[in-house]
Amino acid sequence: MDIIKNASETIFKRLVWHTAKRDQAGIAERLANEQDVDEIYGLGDAGLLDEFFCFLRKLGIMKVLEQLAPRHHRKRQCPIPFPAVMLIYLMRIVAGLKFFHHIGPVLLQSQSLMRLVGFNGHQVKQGVNRRSLDKASTDWEDKNNTGIRGPICPEFIASFMVAITNKTLERVFNKVISILAVNSFFPRKVEALLDASDIESTERCQGRGKVTKEKAPELRRRRGRIKKIRVTVFGFKIWVVWDPNSSLPIAMRFATIETHDVLLAKEVIAQAIANLGEHAGIVSIAMDRGFMDGKLLWWLNGKGIIFYIPAKSNQHVYDDALSLAETGRNVTRERTRTTGHGKNSRQVTDTWDVVGLEGLNTAGFYGELGSGSHENRNDFRPNPINAIVVLHDPYRENNPDIKTLVILTNGPVSKPLKGYDGYDARSEIENALFRESKQGWFIKRPPENSKAGFLVHAYLTILTMALTRAFRDWMTQQEELEDAGEDTGIRKFRQKVRQENANKCIVFHYDRYAIFYLYELLILCGKKVLKPRGVPAKITREDILRKYGALPE
Repeated sequence: MDIIKNASETIFKRLVWHTAKRDQAGIAERLANEQDVDEIYGLGDAGLLDEFFCFLRKLGIMKVLEQLAPRHHRKRQCPIPFPAVMLIYLMRIVAGLKFFHHIGPVLLQSQSLMRLVGFNGHQVKQGVNRRSLDKASTDWEDKNNTGIRGPICPEFIASFMVAITNKTLERVFNKVISILAVNSFFPRKVEALLDASDIESTERCQGRGKVTKEKAPELRRRRGRIKKIRVTVFGFKIWVVWDPNSSLPIAMRFATIETHDVLLAKEVIAQAIANLGEHAGIVSIAMDRGFMDGKLLWWLNGKGIIFYIPAKSNQHVYDDALSLAETGRNVTRERTRTTGHGKNSRQVTDTWDVVGLEGLNTAGFYGELGSGSHENRNDFRPNPINAIVVLHDPYRENNPDIKTLVILTNGPVSKPLKGYDGYDARSEIENALFRESKQGWFIKRPPENSKAGFLVHAYLTILTMALTRAFRDWMTQQEELEDAGEDTGIRKFRQKVRQENANKCIVFHYDRYAIFYLYELLILCGKKVLKPRGVPAKITREDILRKYGALPE
């Protein structure tokens, strides 16, 4: 199947060996006696997986992930350990399985993958119990049946995952981010981005919200001829504070789709500050106009955080900034870039023309009380705010009919292009995080069509994206330290893994396994290997059995 082929290439990059029991002597003796074994696999790909989970265990992240066990699982005995269920679900996310039911044929019915999480051959073929089987059916008890049932069913995994509470997910997510901050995966000064993204569901989804809004028809090259239409959409929404420098999330919140962006903005920013702790700090944050709220902006100012947010065209400060554009500090920038390839390549010059304005007094909403009737009092004094008027930029060149962009900020505007770049980076969170999570990681495909299903899938998808990114950064750091002459052990570790696993294989028999060199396997099976180690030598079957304790010395 194509889904199995596509998933296998990514699954084996991020797994770890969780086999039940190692029995070198027993399986060696079984091979020497010409008895059958269940399966045999090469160790070349599996050895590379040790690096990723070595990273997770070294930082203590694996122990934190195991705290995701749902409350009811802790109170009662269950034959299936929750870490195995969690690992299978993370495998599903990493493998990029678009539909949850693909877990069955791709993961649960794969004997090699299920052995990795601790299930033996009998459990993989027959299942750990008879649930979901008809009592009168004896098909799975037939010795001639070659079908693979899988140890557990997808519905069992879904029931476990949706039982994880919101508080547990938030706590584990925040703890993992804190661990990354402690280990310097974030820069000391974070220029953060804040945005919210809709995760649409069907109308039948349990616990979903709904909202009616204007939406452009999905037609190409409409060029303004087709107006937006009002549609009702169902689903949920996530808030993420994101660091574009490290491409890592700092904090996250989840709610139904009708929840206004402003309602959870302060909460998620405060959580981001707490997650970074003393190891990093947010110096600026860029937001879309959907987060326009005077109380929020004033709170950020009190925290010493510079904000960048576009003014709405119906606000007095917007008109004020446009009228004063000729009096501000004007800065122009040009950059040349190459477009196209080969004969079609050409030089294009992009131009930016921005104006910085200081101390505007028409943003009455910018204060501790926000917007309200108090702005009409005779003794009311608005707090001054700065603005950057974007007279021209590459986006406006391609969209000449759009309104002039006015960016409000509490930061200095003596270098207005710096403020413009600070806000312009906001598009990165939409492209690198939200779009990627929907198209490549299938964040809109939960294990269950319910609020609990979307909740757990959203948190674990964003978290898994962060961990894979942090792992790549960690590997780069180790290489740089090695190049600088510091002995981190990462190259020795890689070399050791390759040397130990390149010429080895793993043999399974029920809940036991053994790892042999390839020449040992052939000798145990009765074949002669003239130079088993590359030098003239003779190794007998008895030598190998004695090596692993199957024969007395």
